[in-house]
Amino acid sequence: MEVNYTDISKTYDSYRSYPESLIKKIIALGRISQGKKVLDLGCGTGSIASQLRTAIKADTIGVDASFAMLKVAKDKSLEVICTDIDNQQLPFRDGSFDTVIVAYVIHQIKNLAPLLSECYRVLRGGVLVLLTSSHKQIENQHPVIKDFFPSYIDIDKGRFPDIHHIDYLLDSLGLKDIKHEEITLENIPIDYEYLQKVKSKYVSTYYLIPQSEFENGVKQLEAFITNSKQPEFKDWHGMIICGLKTIN
Repeated sequence: MEVNYTDISKTYDSYRSYPESLIKKIIALGRISQGKKVLDLGCGTGSIASQLRTAIKADTIGVDASFAMLKVAKDKSLEVICTDIDNQQLPFRDGSFDTVIVAYVIHQIKNLAPLLSECYRVLRGGVLVLLTSSHKQIENQHPVIKDFFPSYIDIDKGRFPDIHHIDYLLDSLGLKDIKHEEITLENIPIDYEYLQKVKSKYVSTYYLIPQSEFENGVKQLEAFITNSKQPEFKDWHGMIICGLKTIN
């Protein structure tokens, strides 16, 4: 089953958000200041772009392949462009941006090297900021996810590039000062609200799990929540990877 971003766009902002602490890290690591030109690749509904505008008045352009997701972003008065970034040249001149942000996008890309090369090309001298999850972080998902949706871990490990491979590609491009920082994106209570999020397939991986497994997992999850005296919490861990393009 393919990921349905039209459906996801209807609830994305209610179910998925980035904490203020992450936005501050992106600003610091991305060396973003007022007036800097920022590209948000795979911007979705414009969550990061809108928060950057609020926090620091960053001049941000968002790019995504989903019309439905971009409609939500445009309703936030964001500047957006609809284009497929997988194996496509980005519609910008060389050296157009001071910072390029690619947040939870690279696992959707079939061939990562051309995309990162394009990110390098459109940087005028500045920072490429990637947000992803390492294989270790995926393997350490909350036991409820492992037990109720057993194929979830292997599916995500197959989608998310290994961190060493990402480092190799960044180094091959000539990016300097490559840094990694592990972050906690959210501490999620596993309760009835969480159950509704899972039912709506708020994470794209749920679209890729066999439907019979998904339905059975939802039933087990509901029974688990019903029988729990108080909610357990699931940490969502991520990894920021950034590299600097210097101009001689």
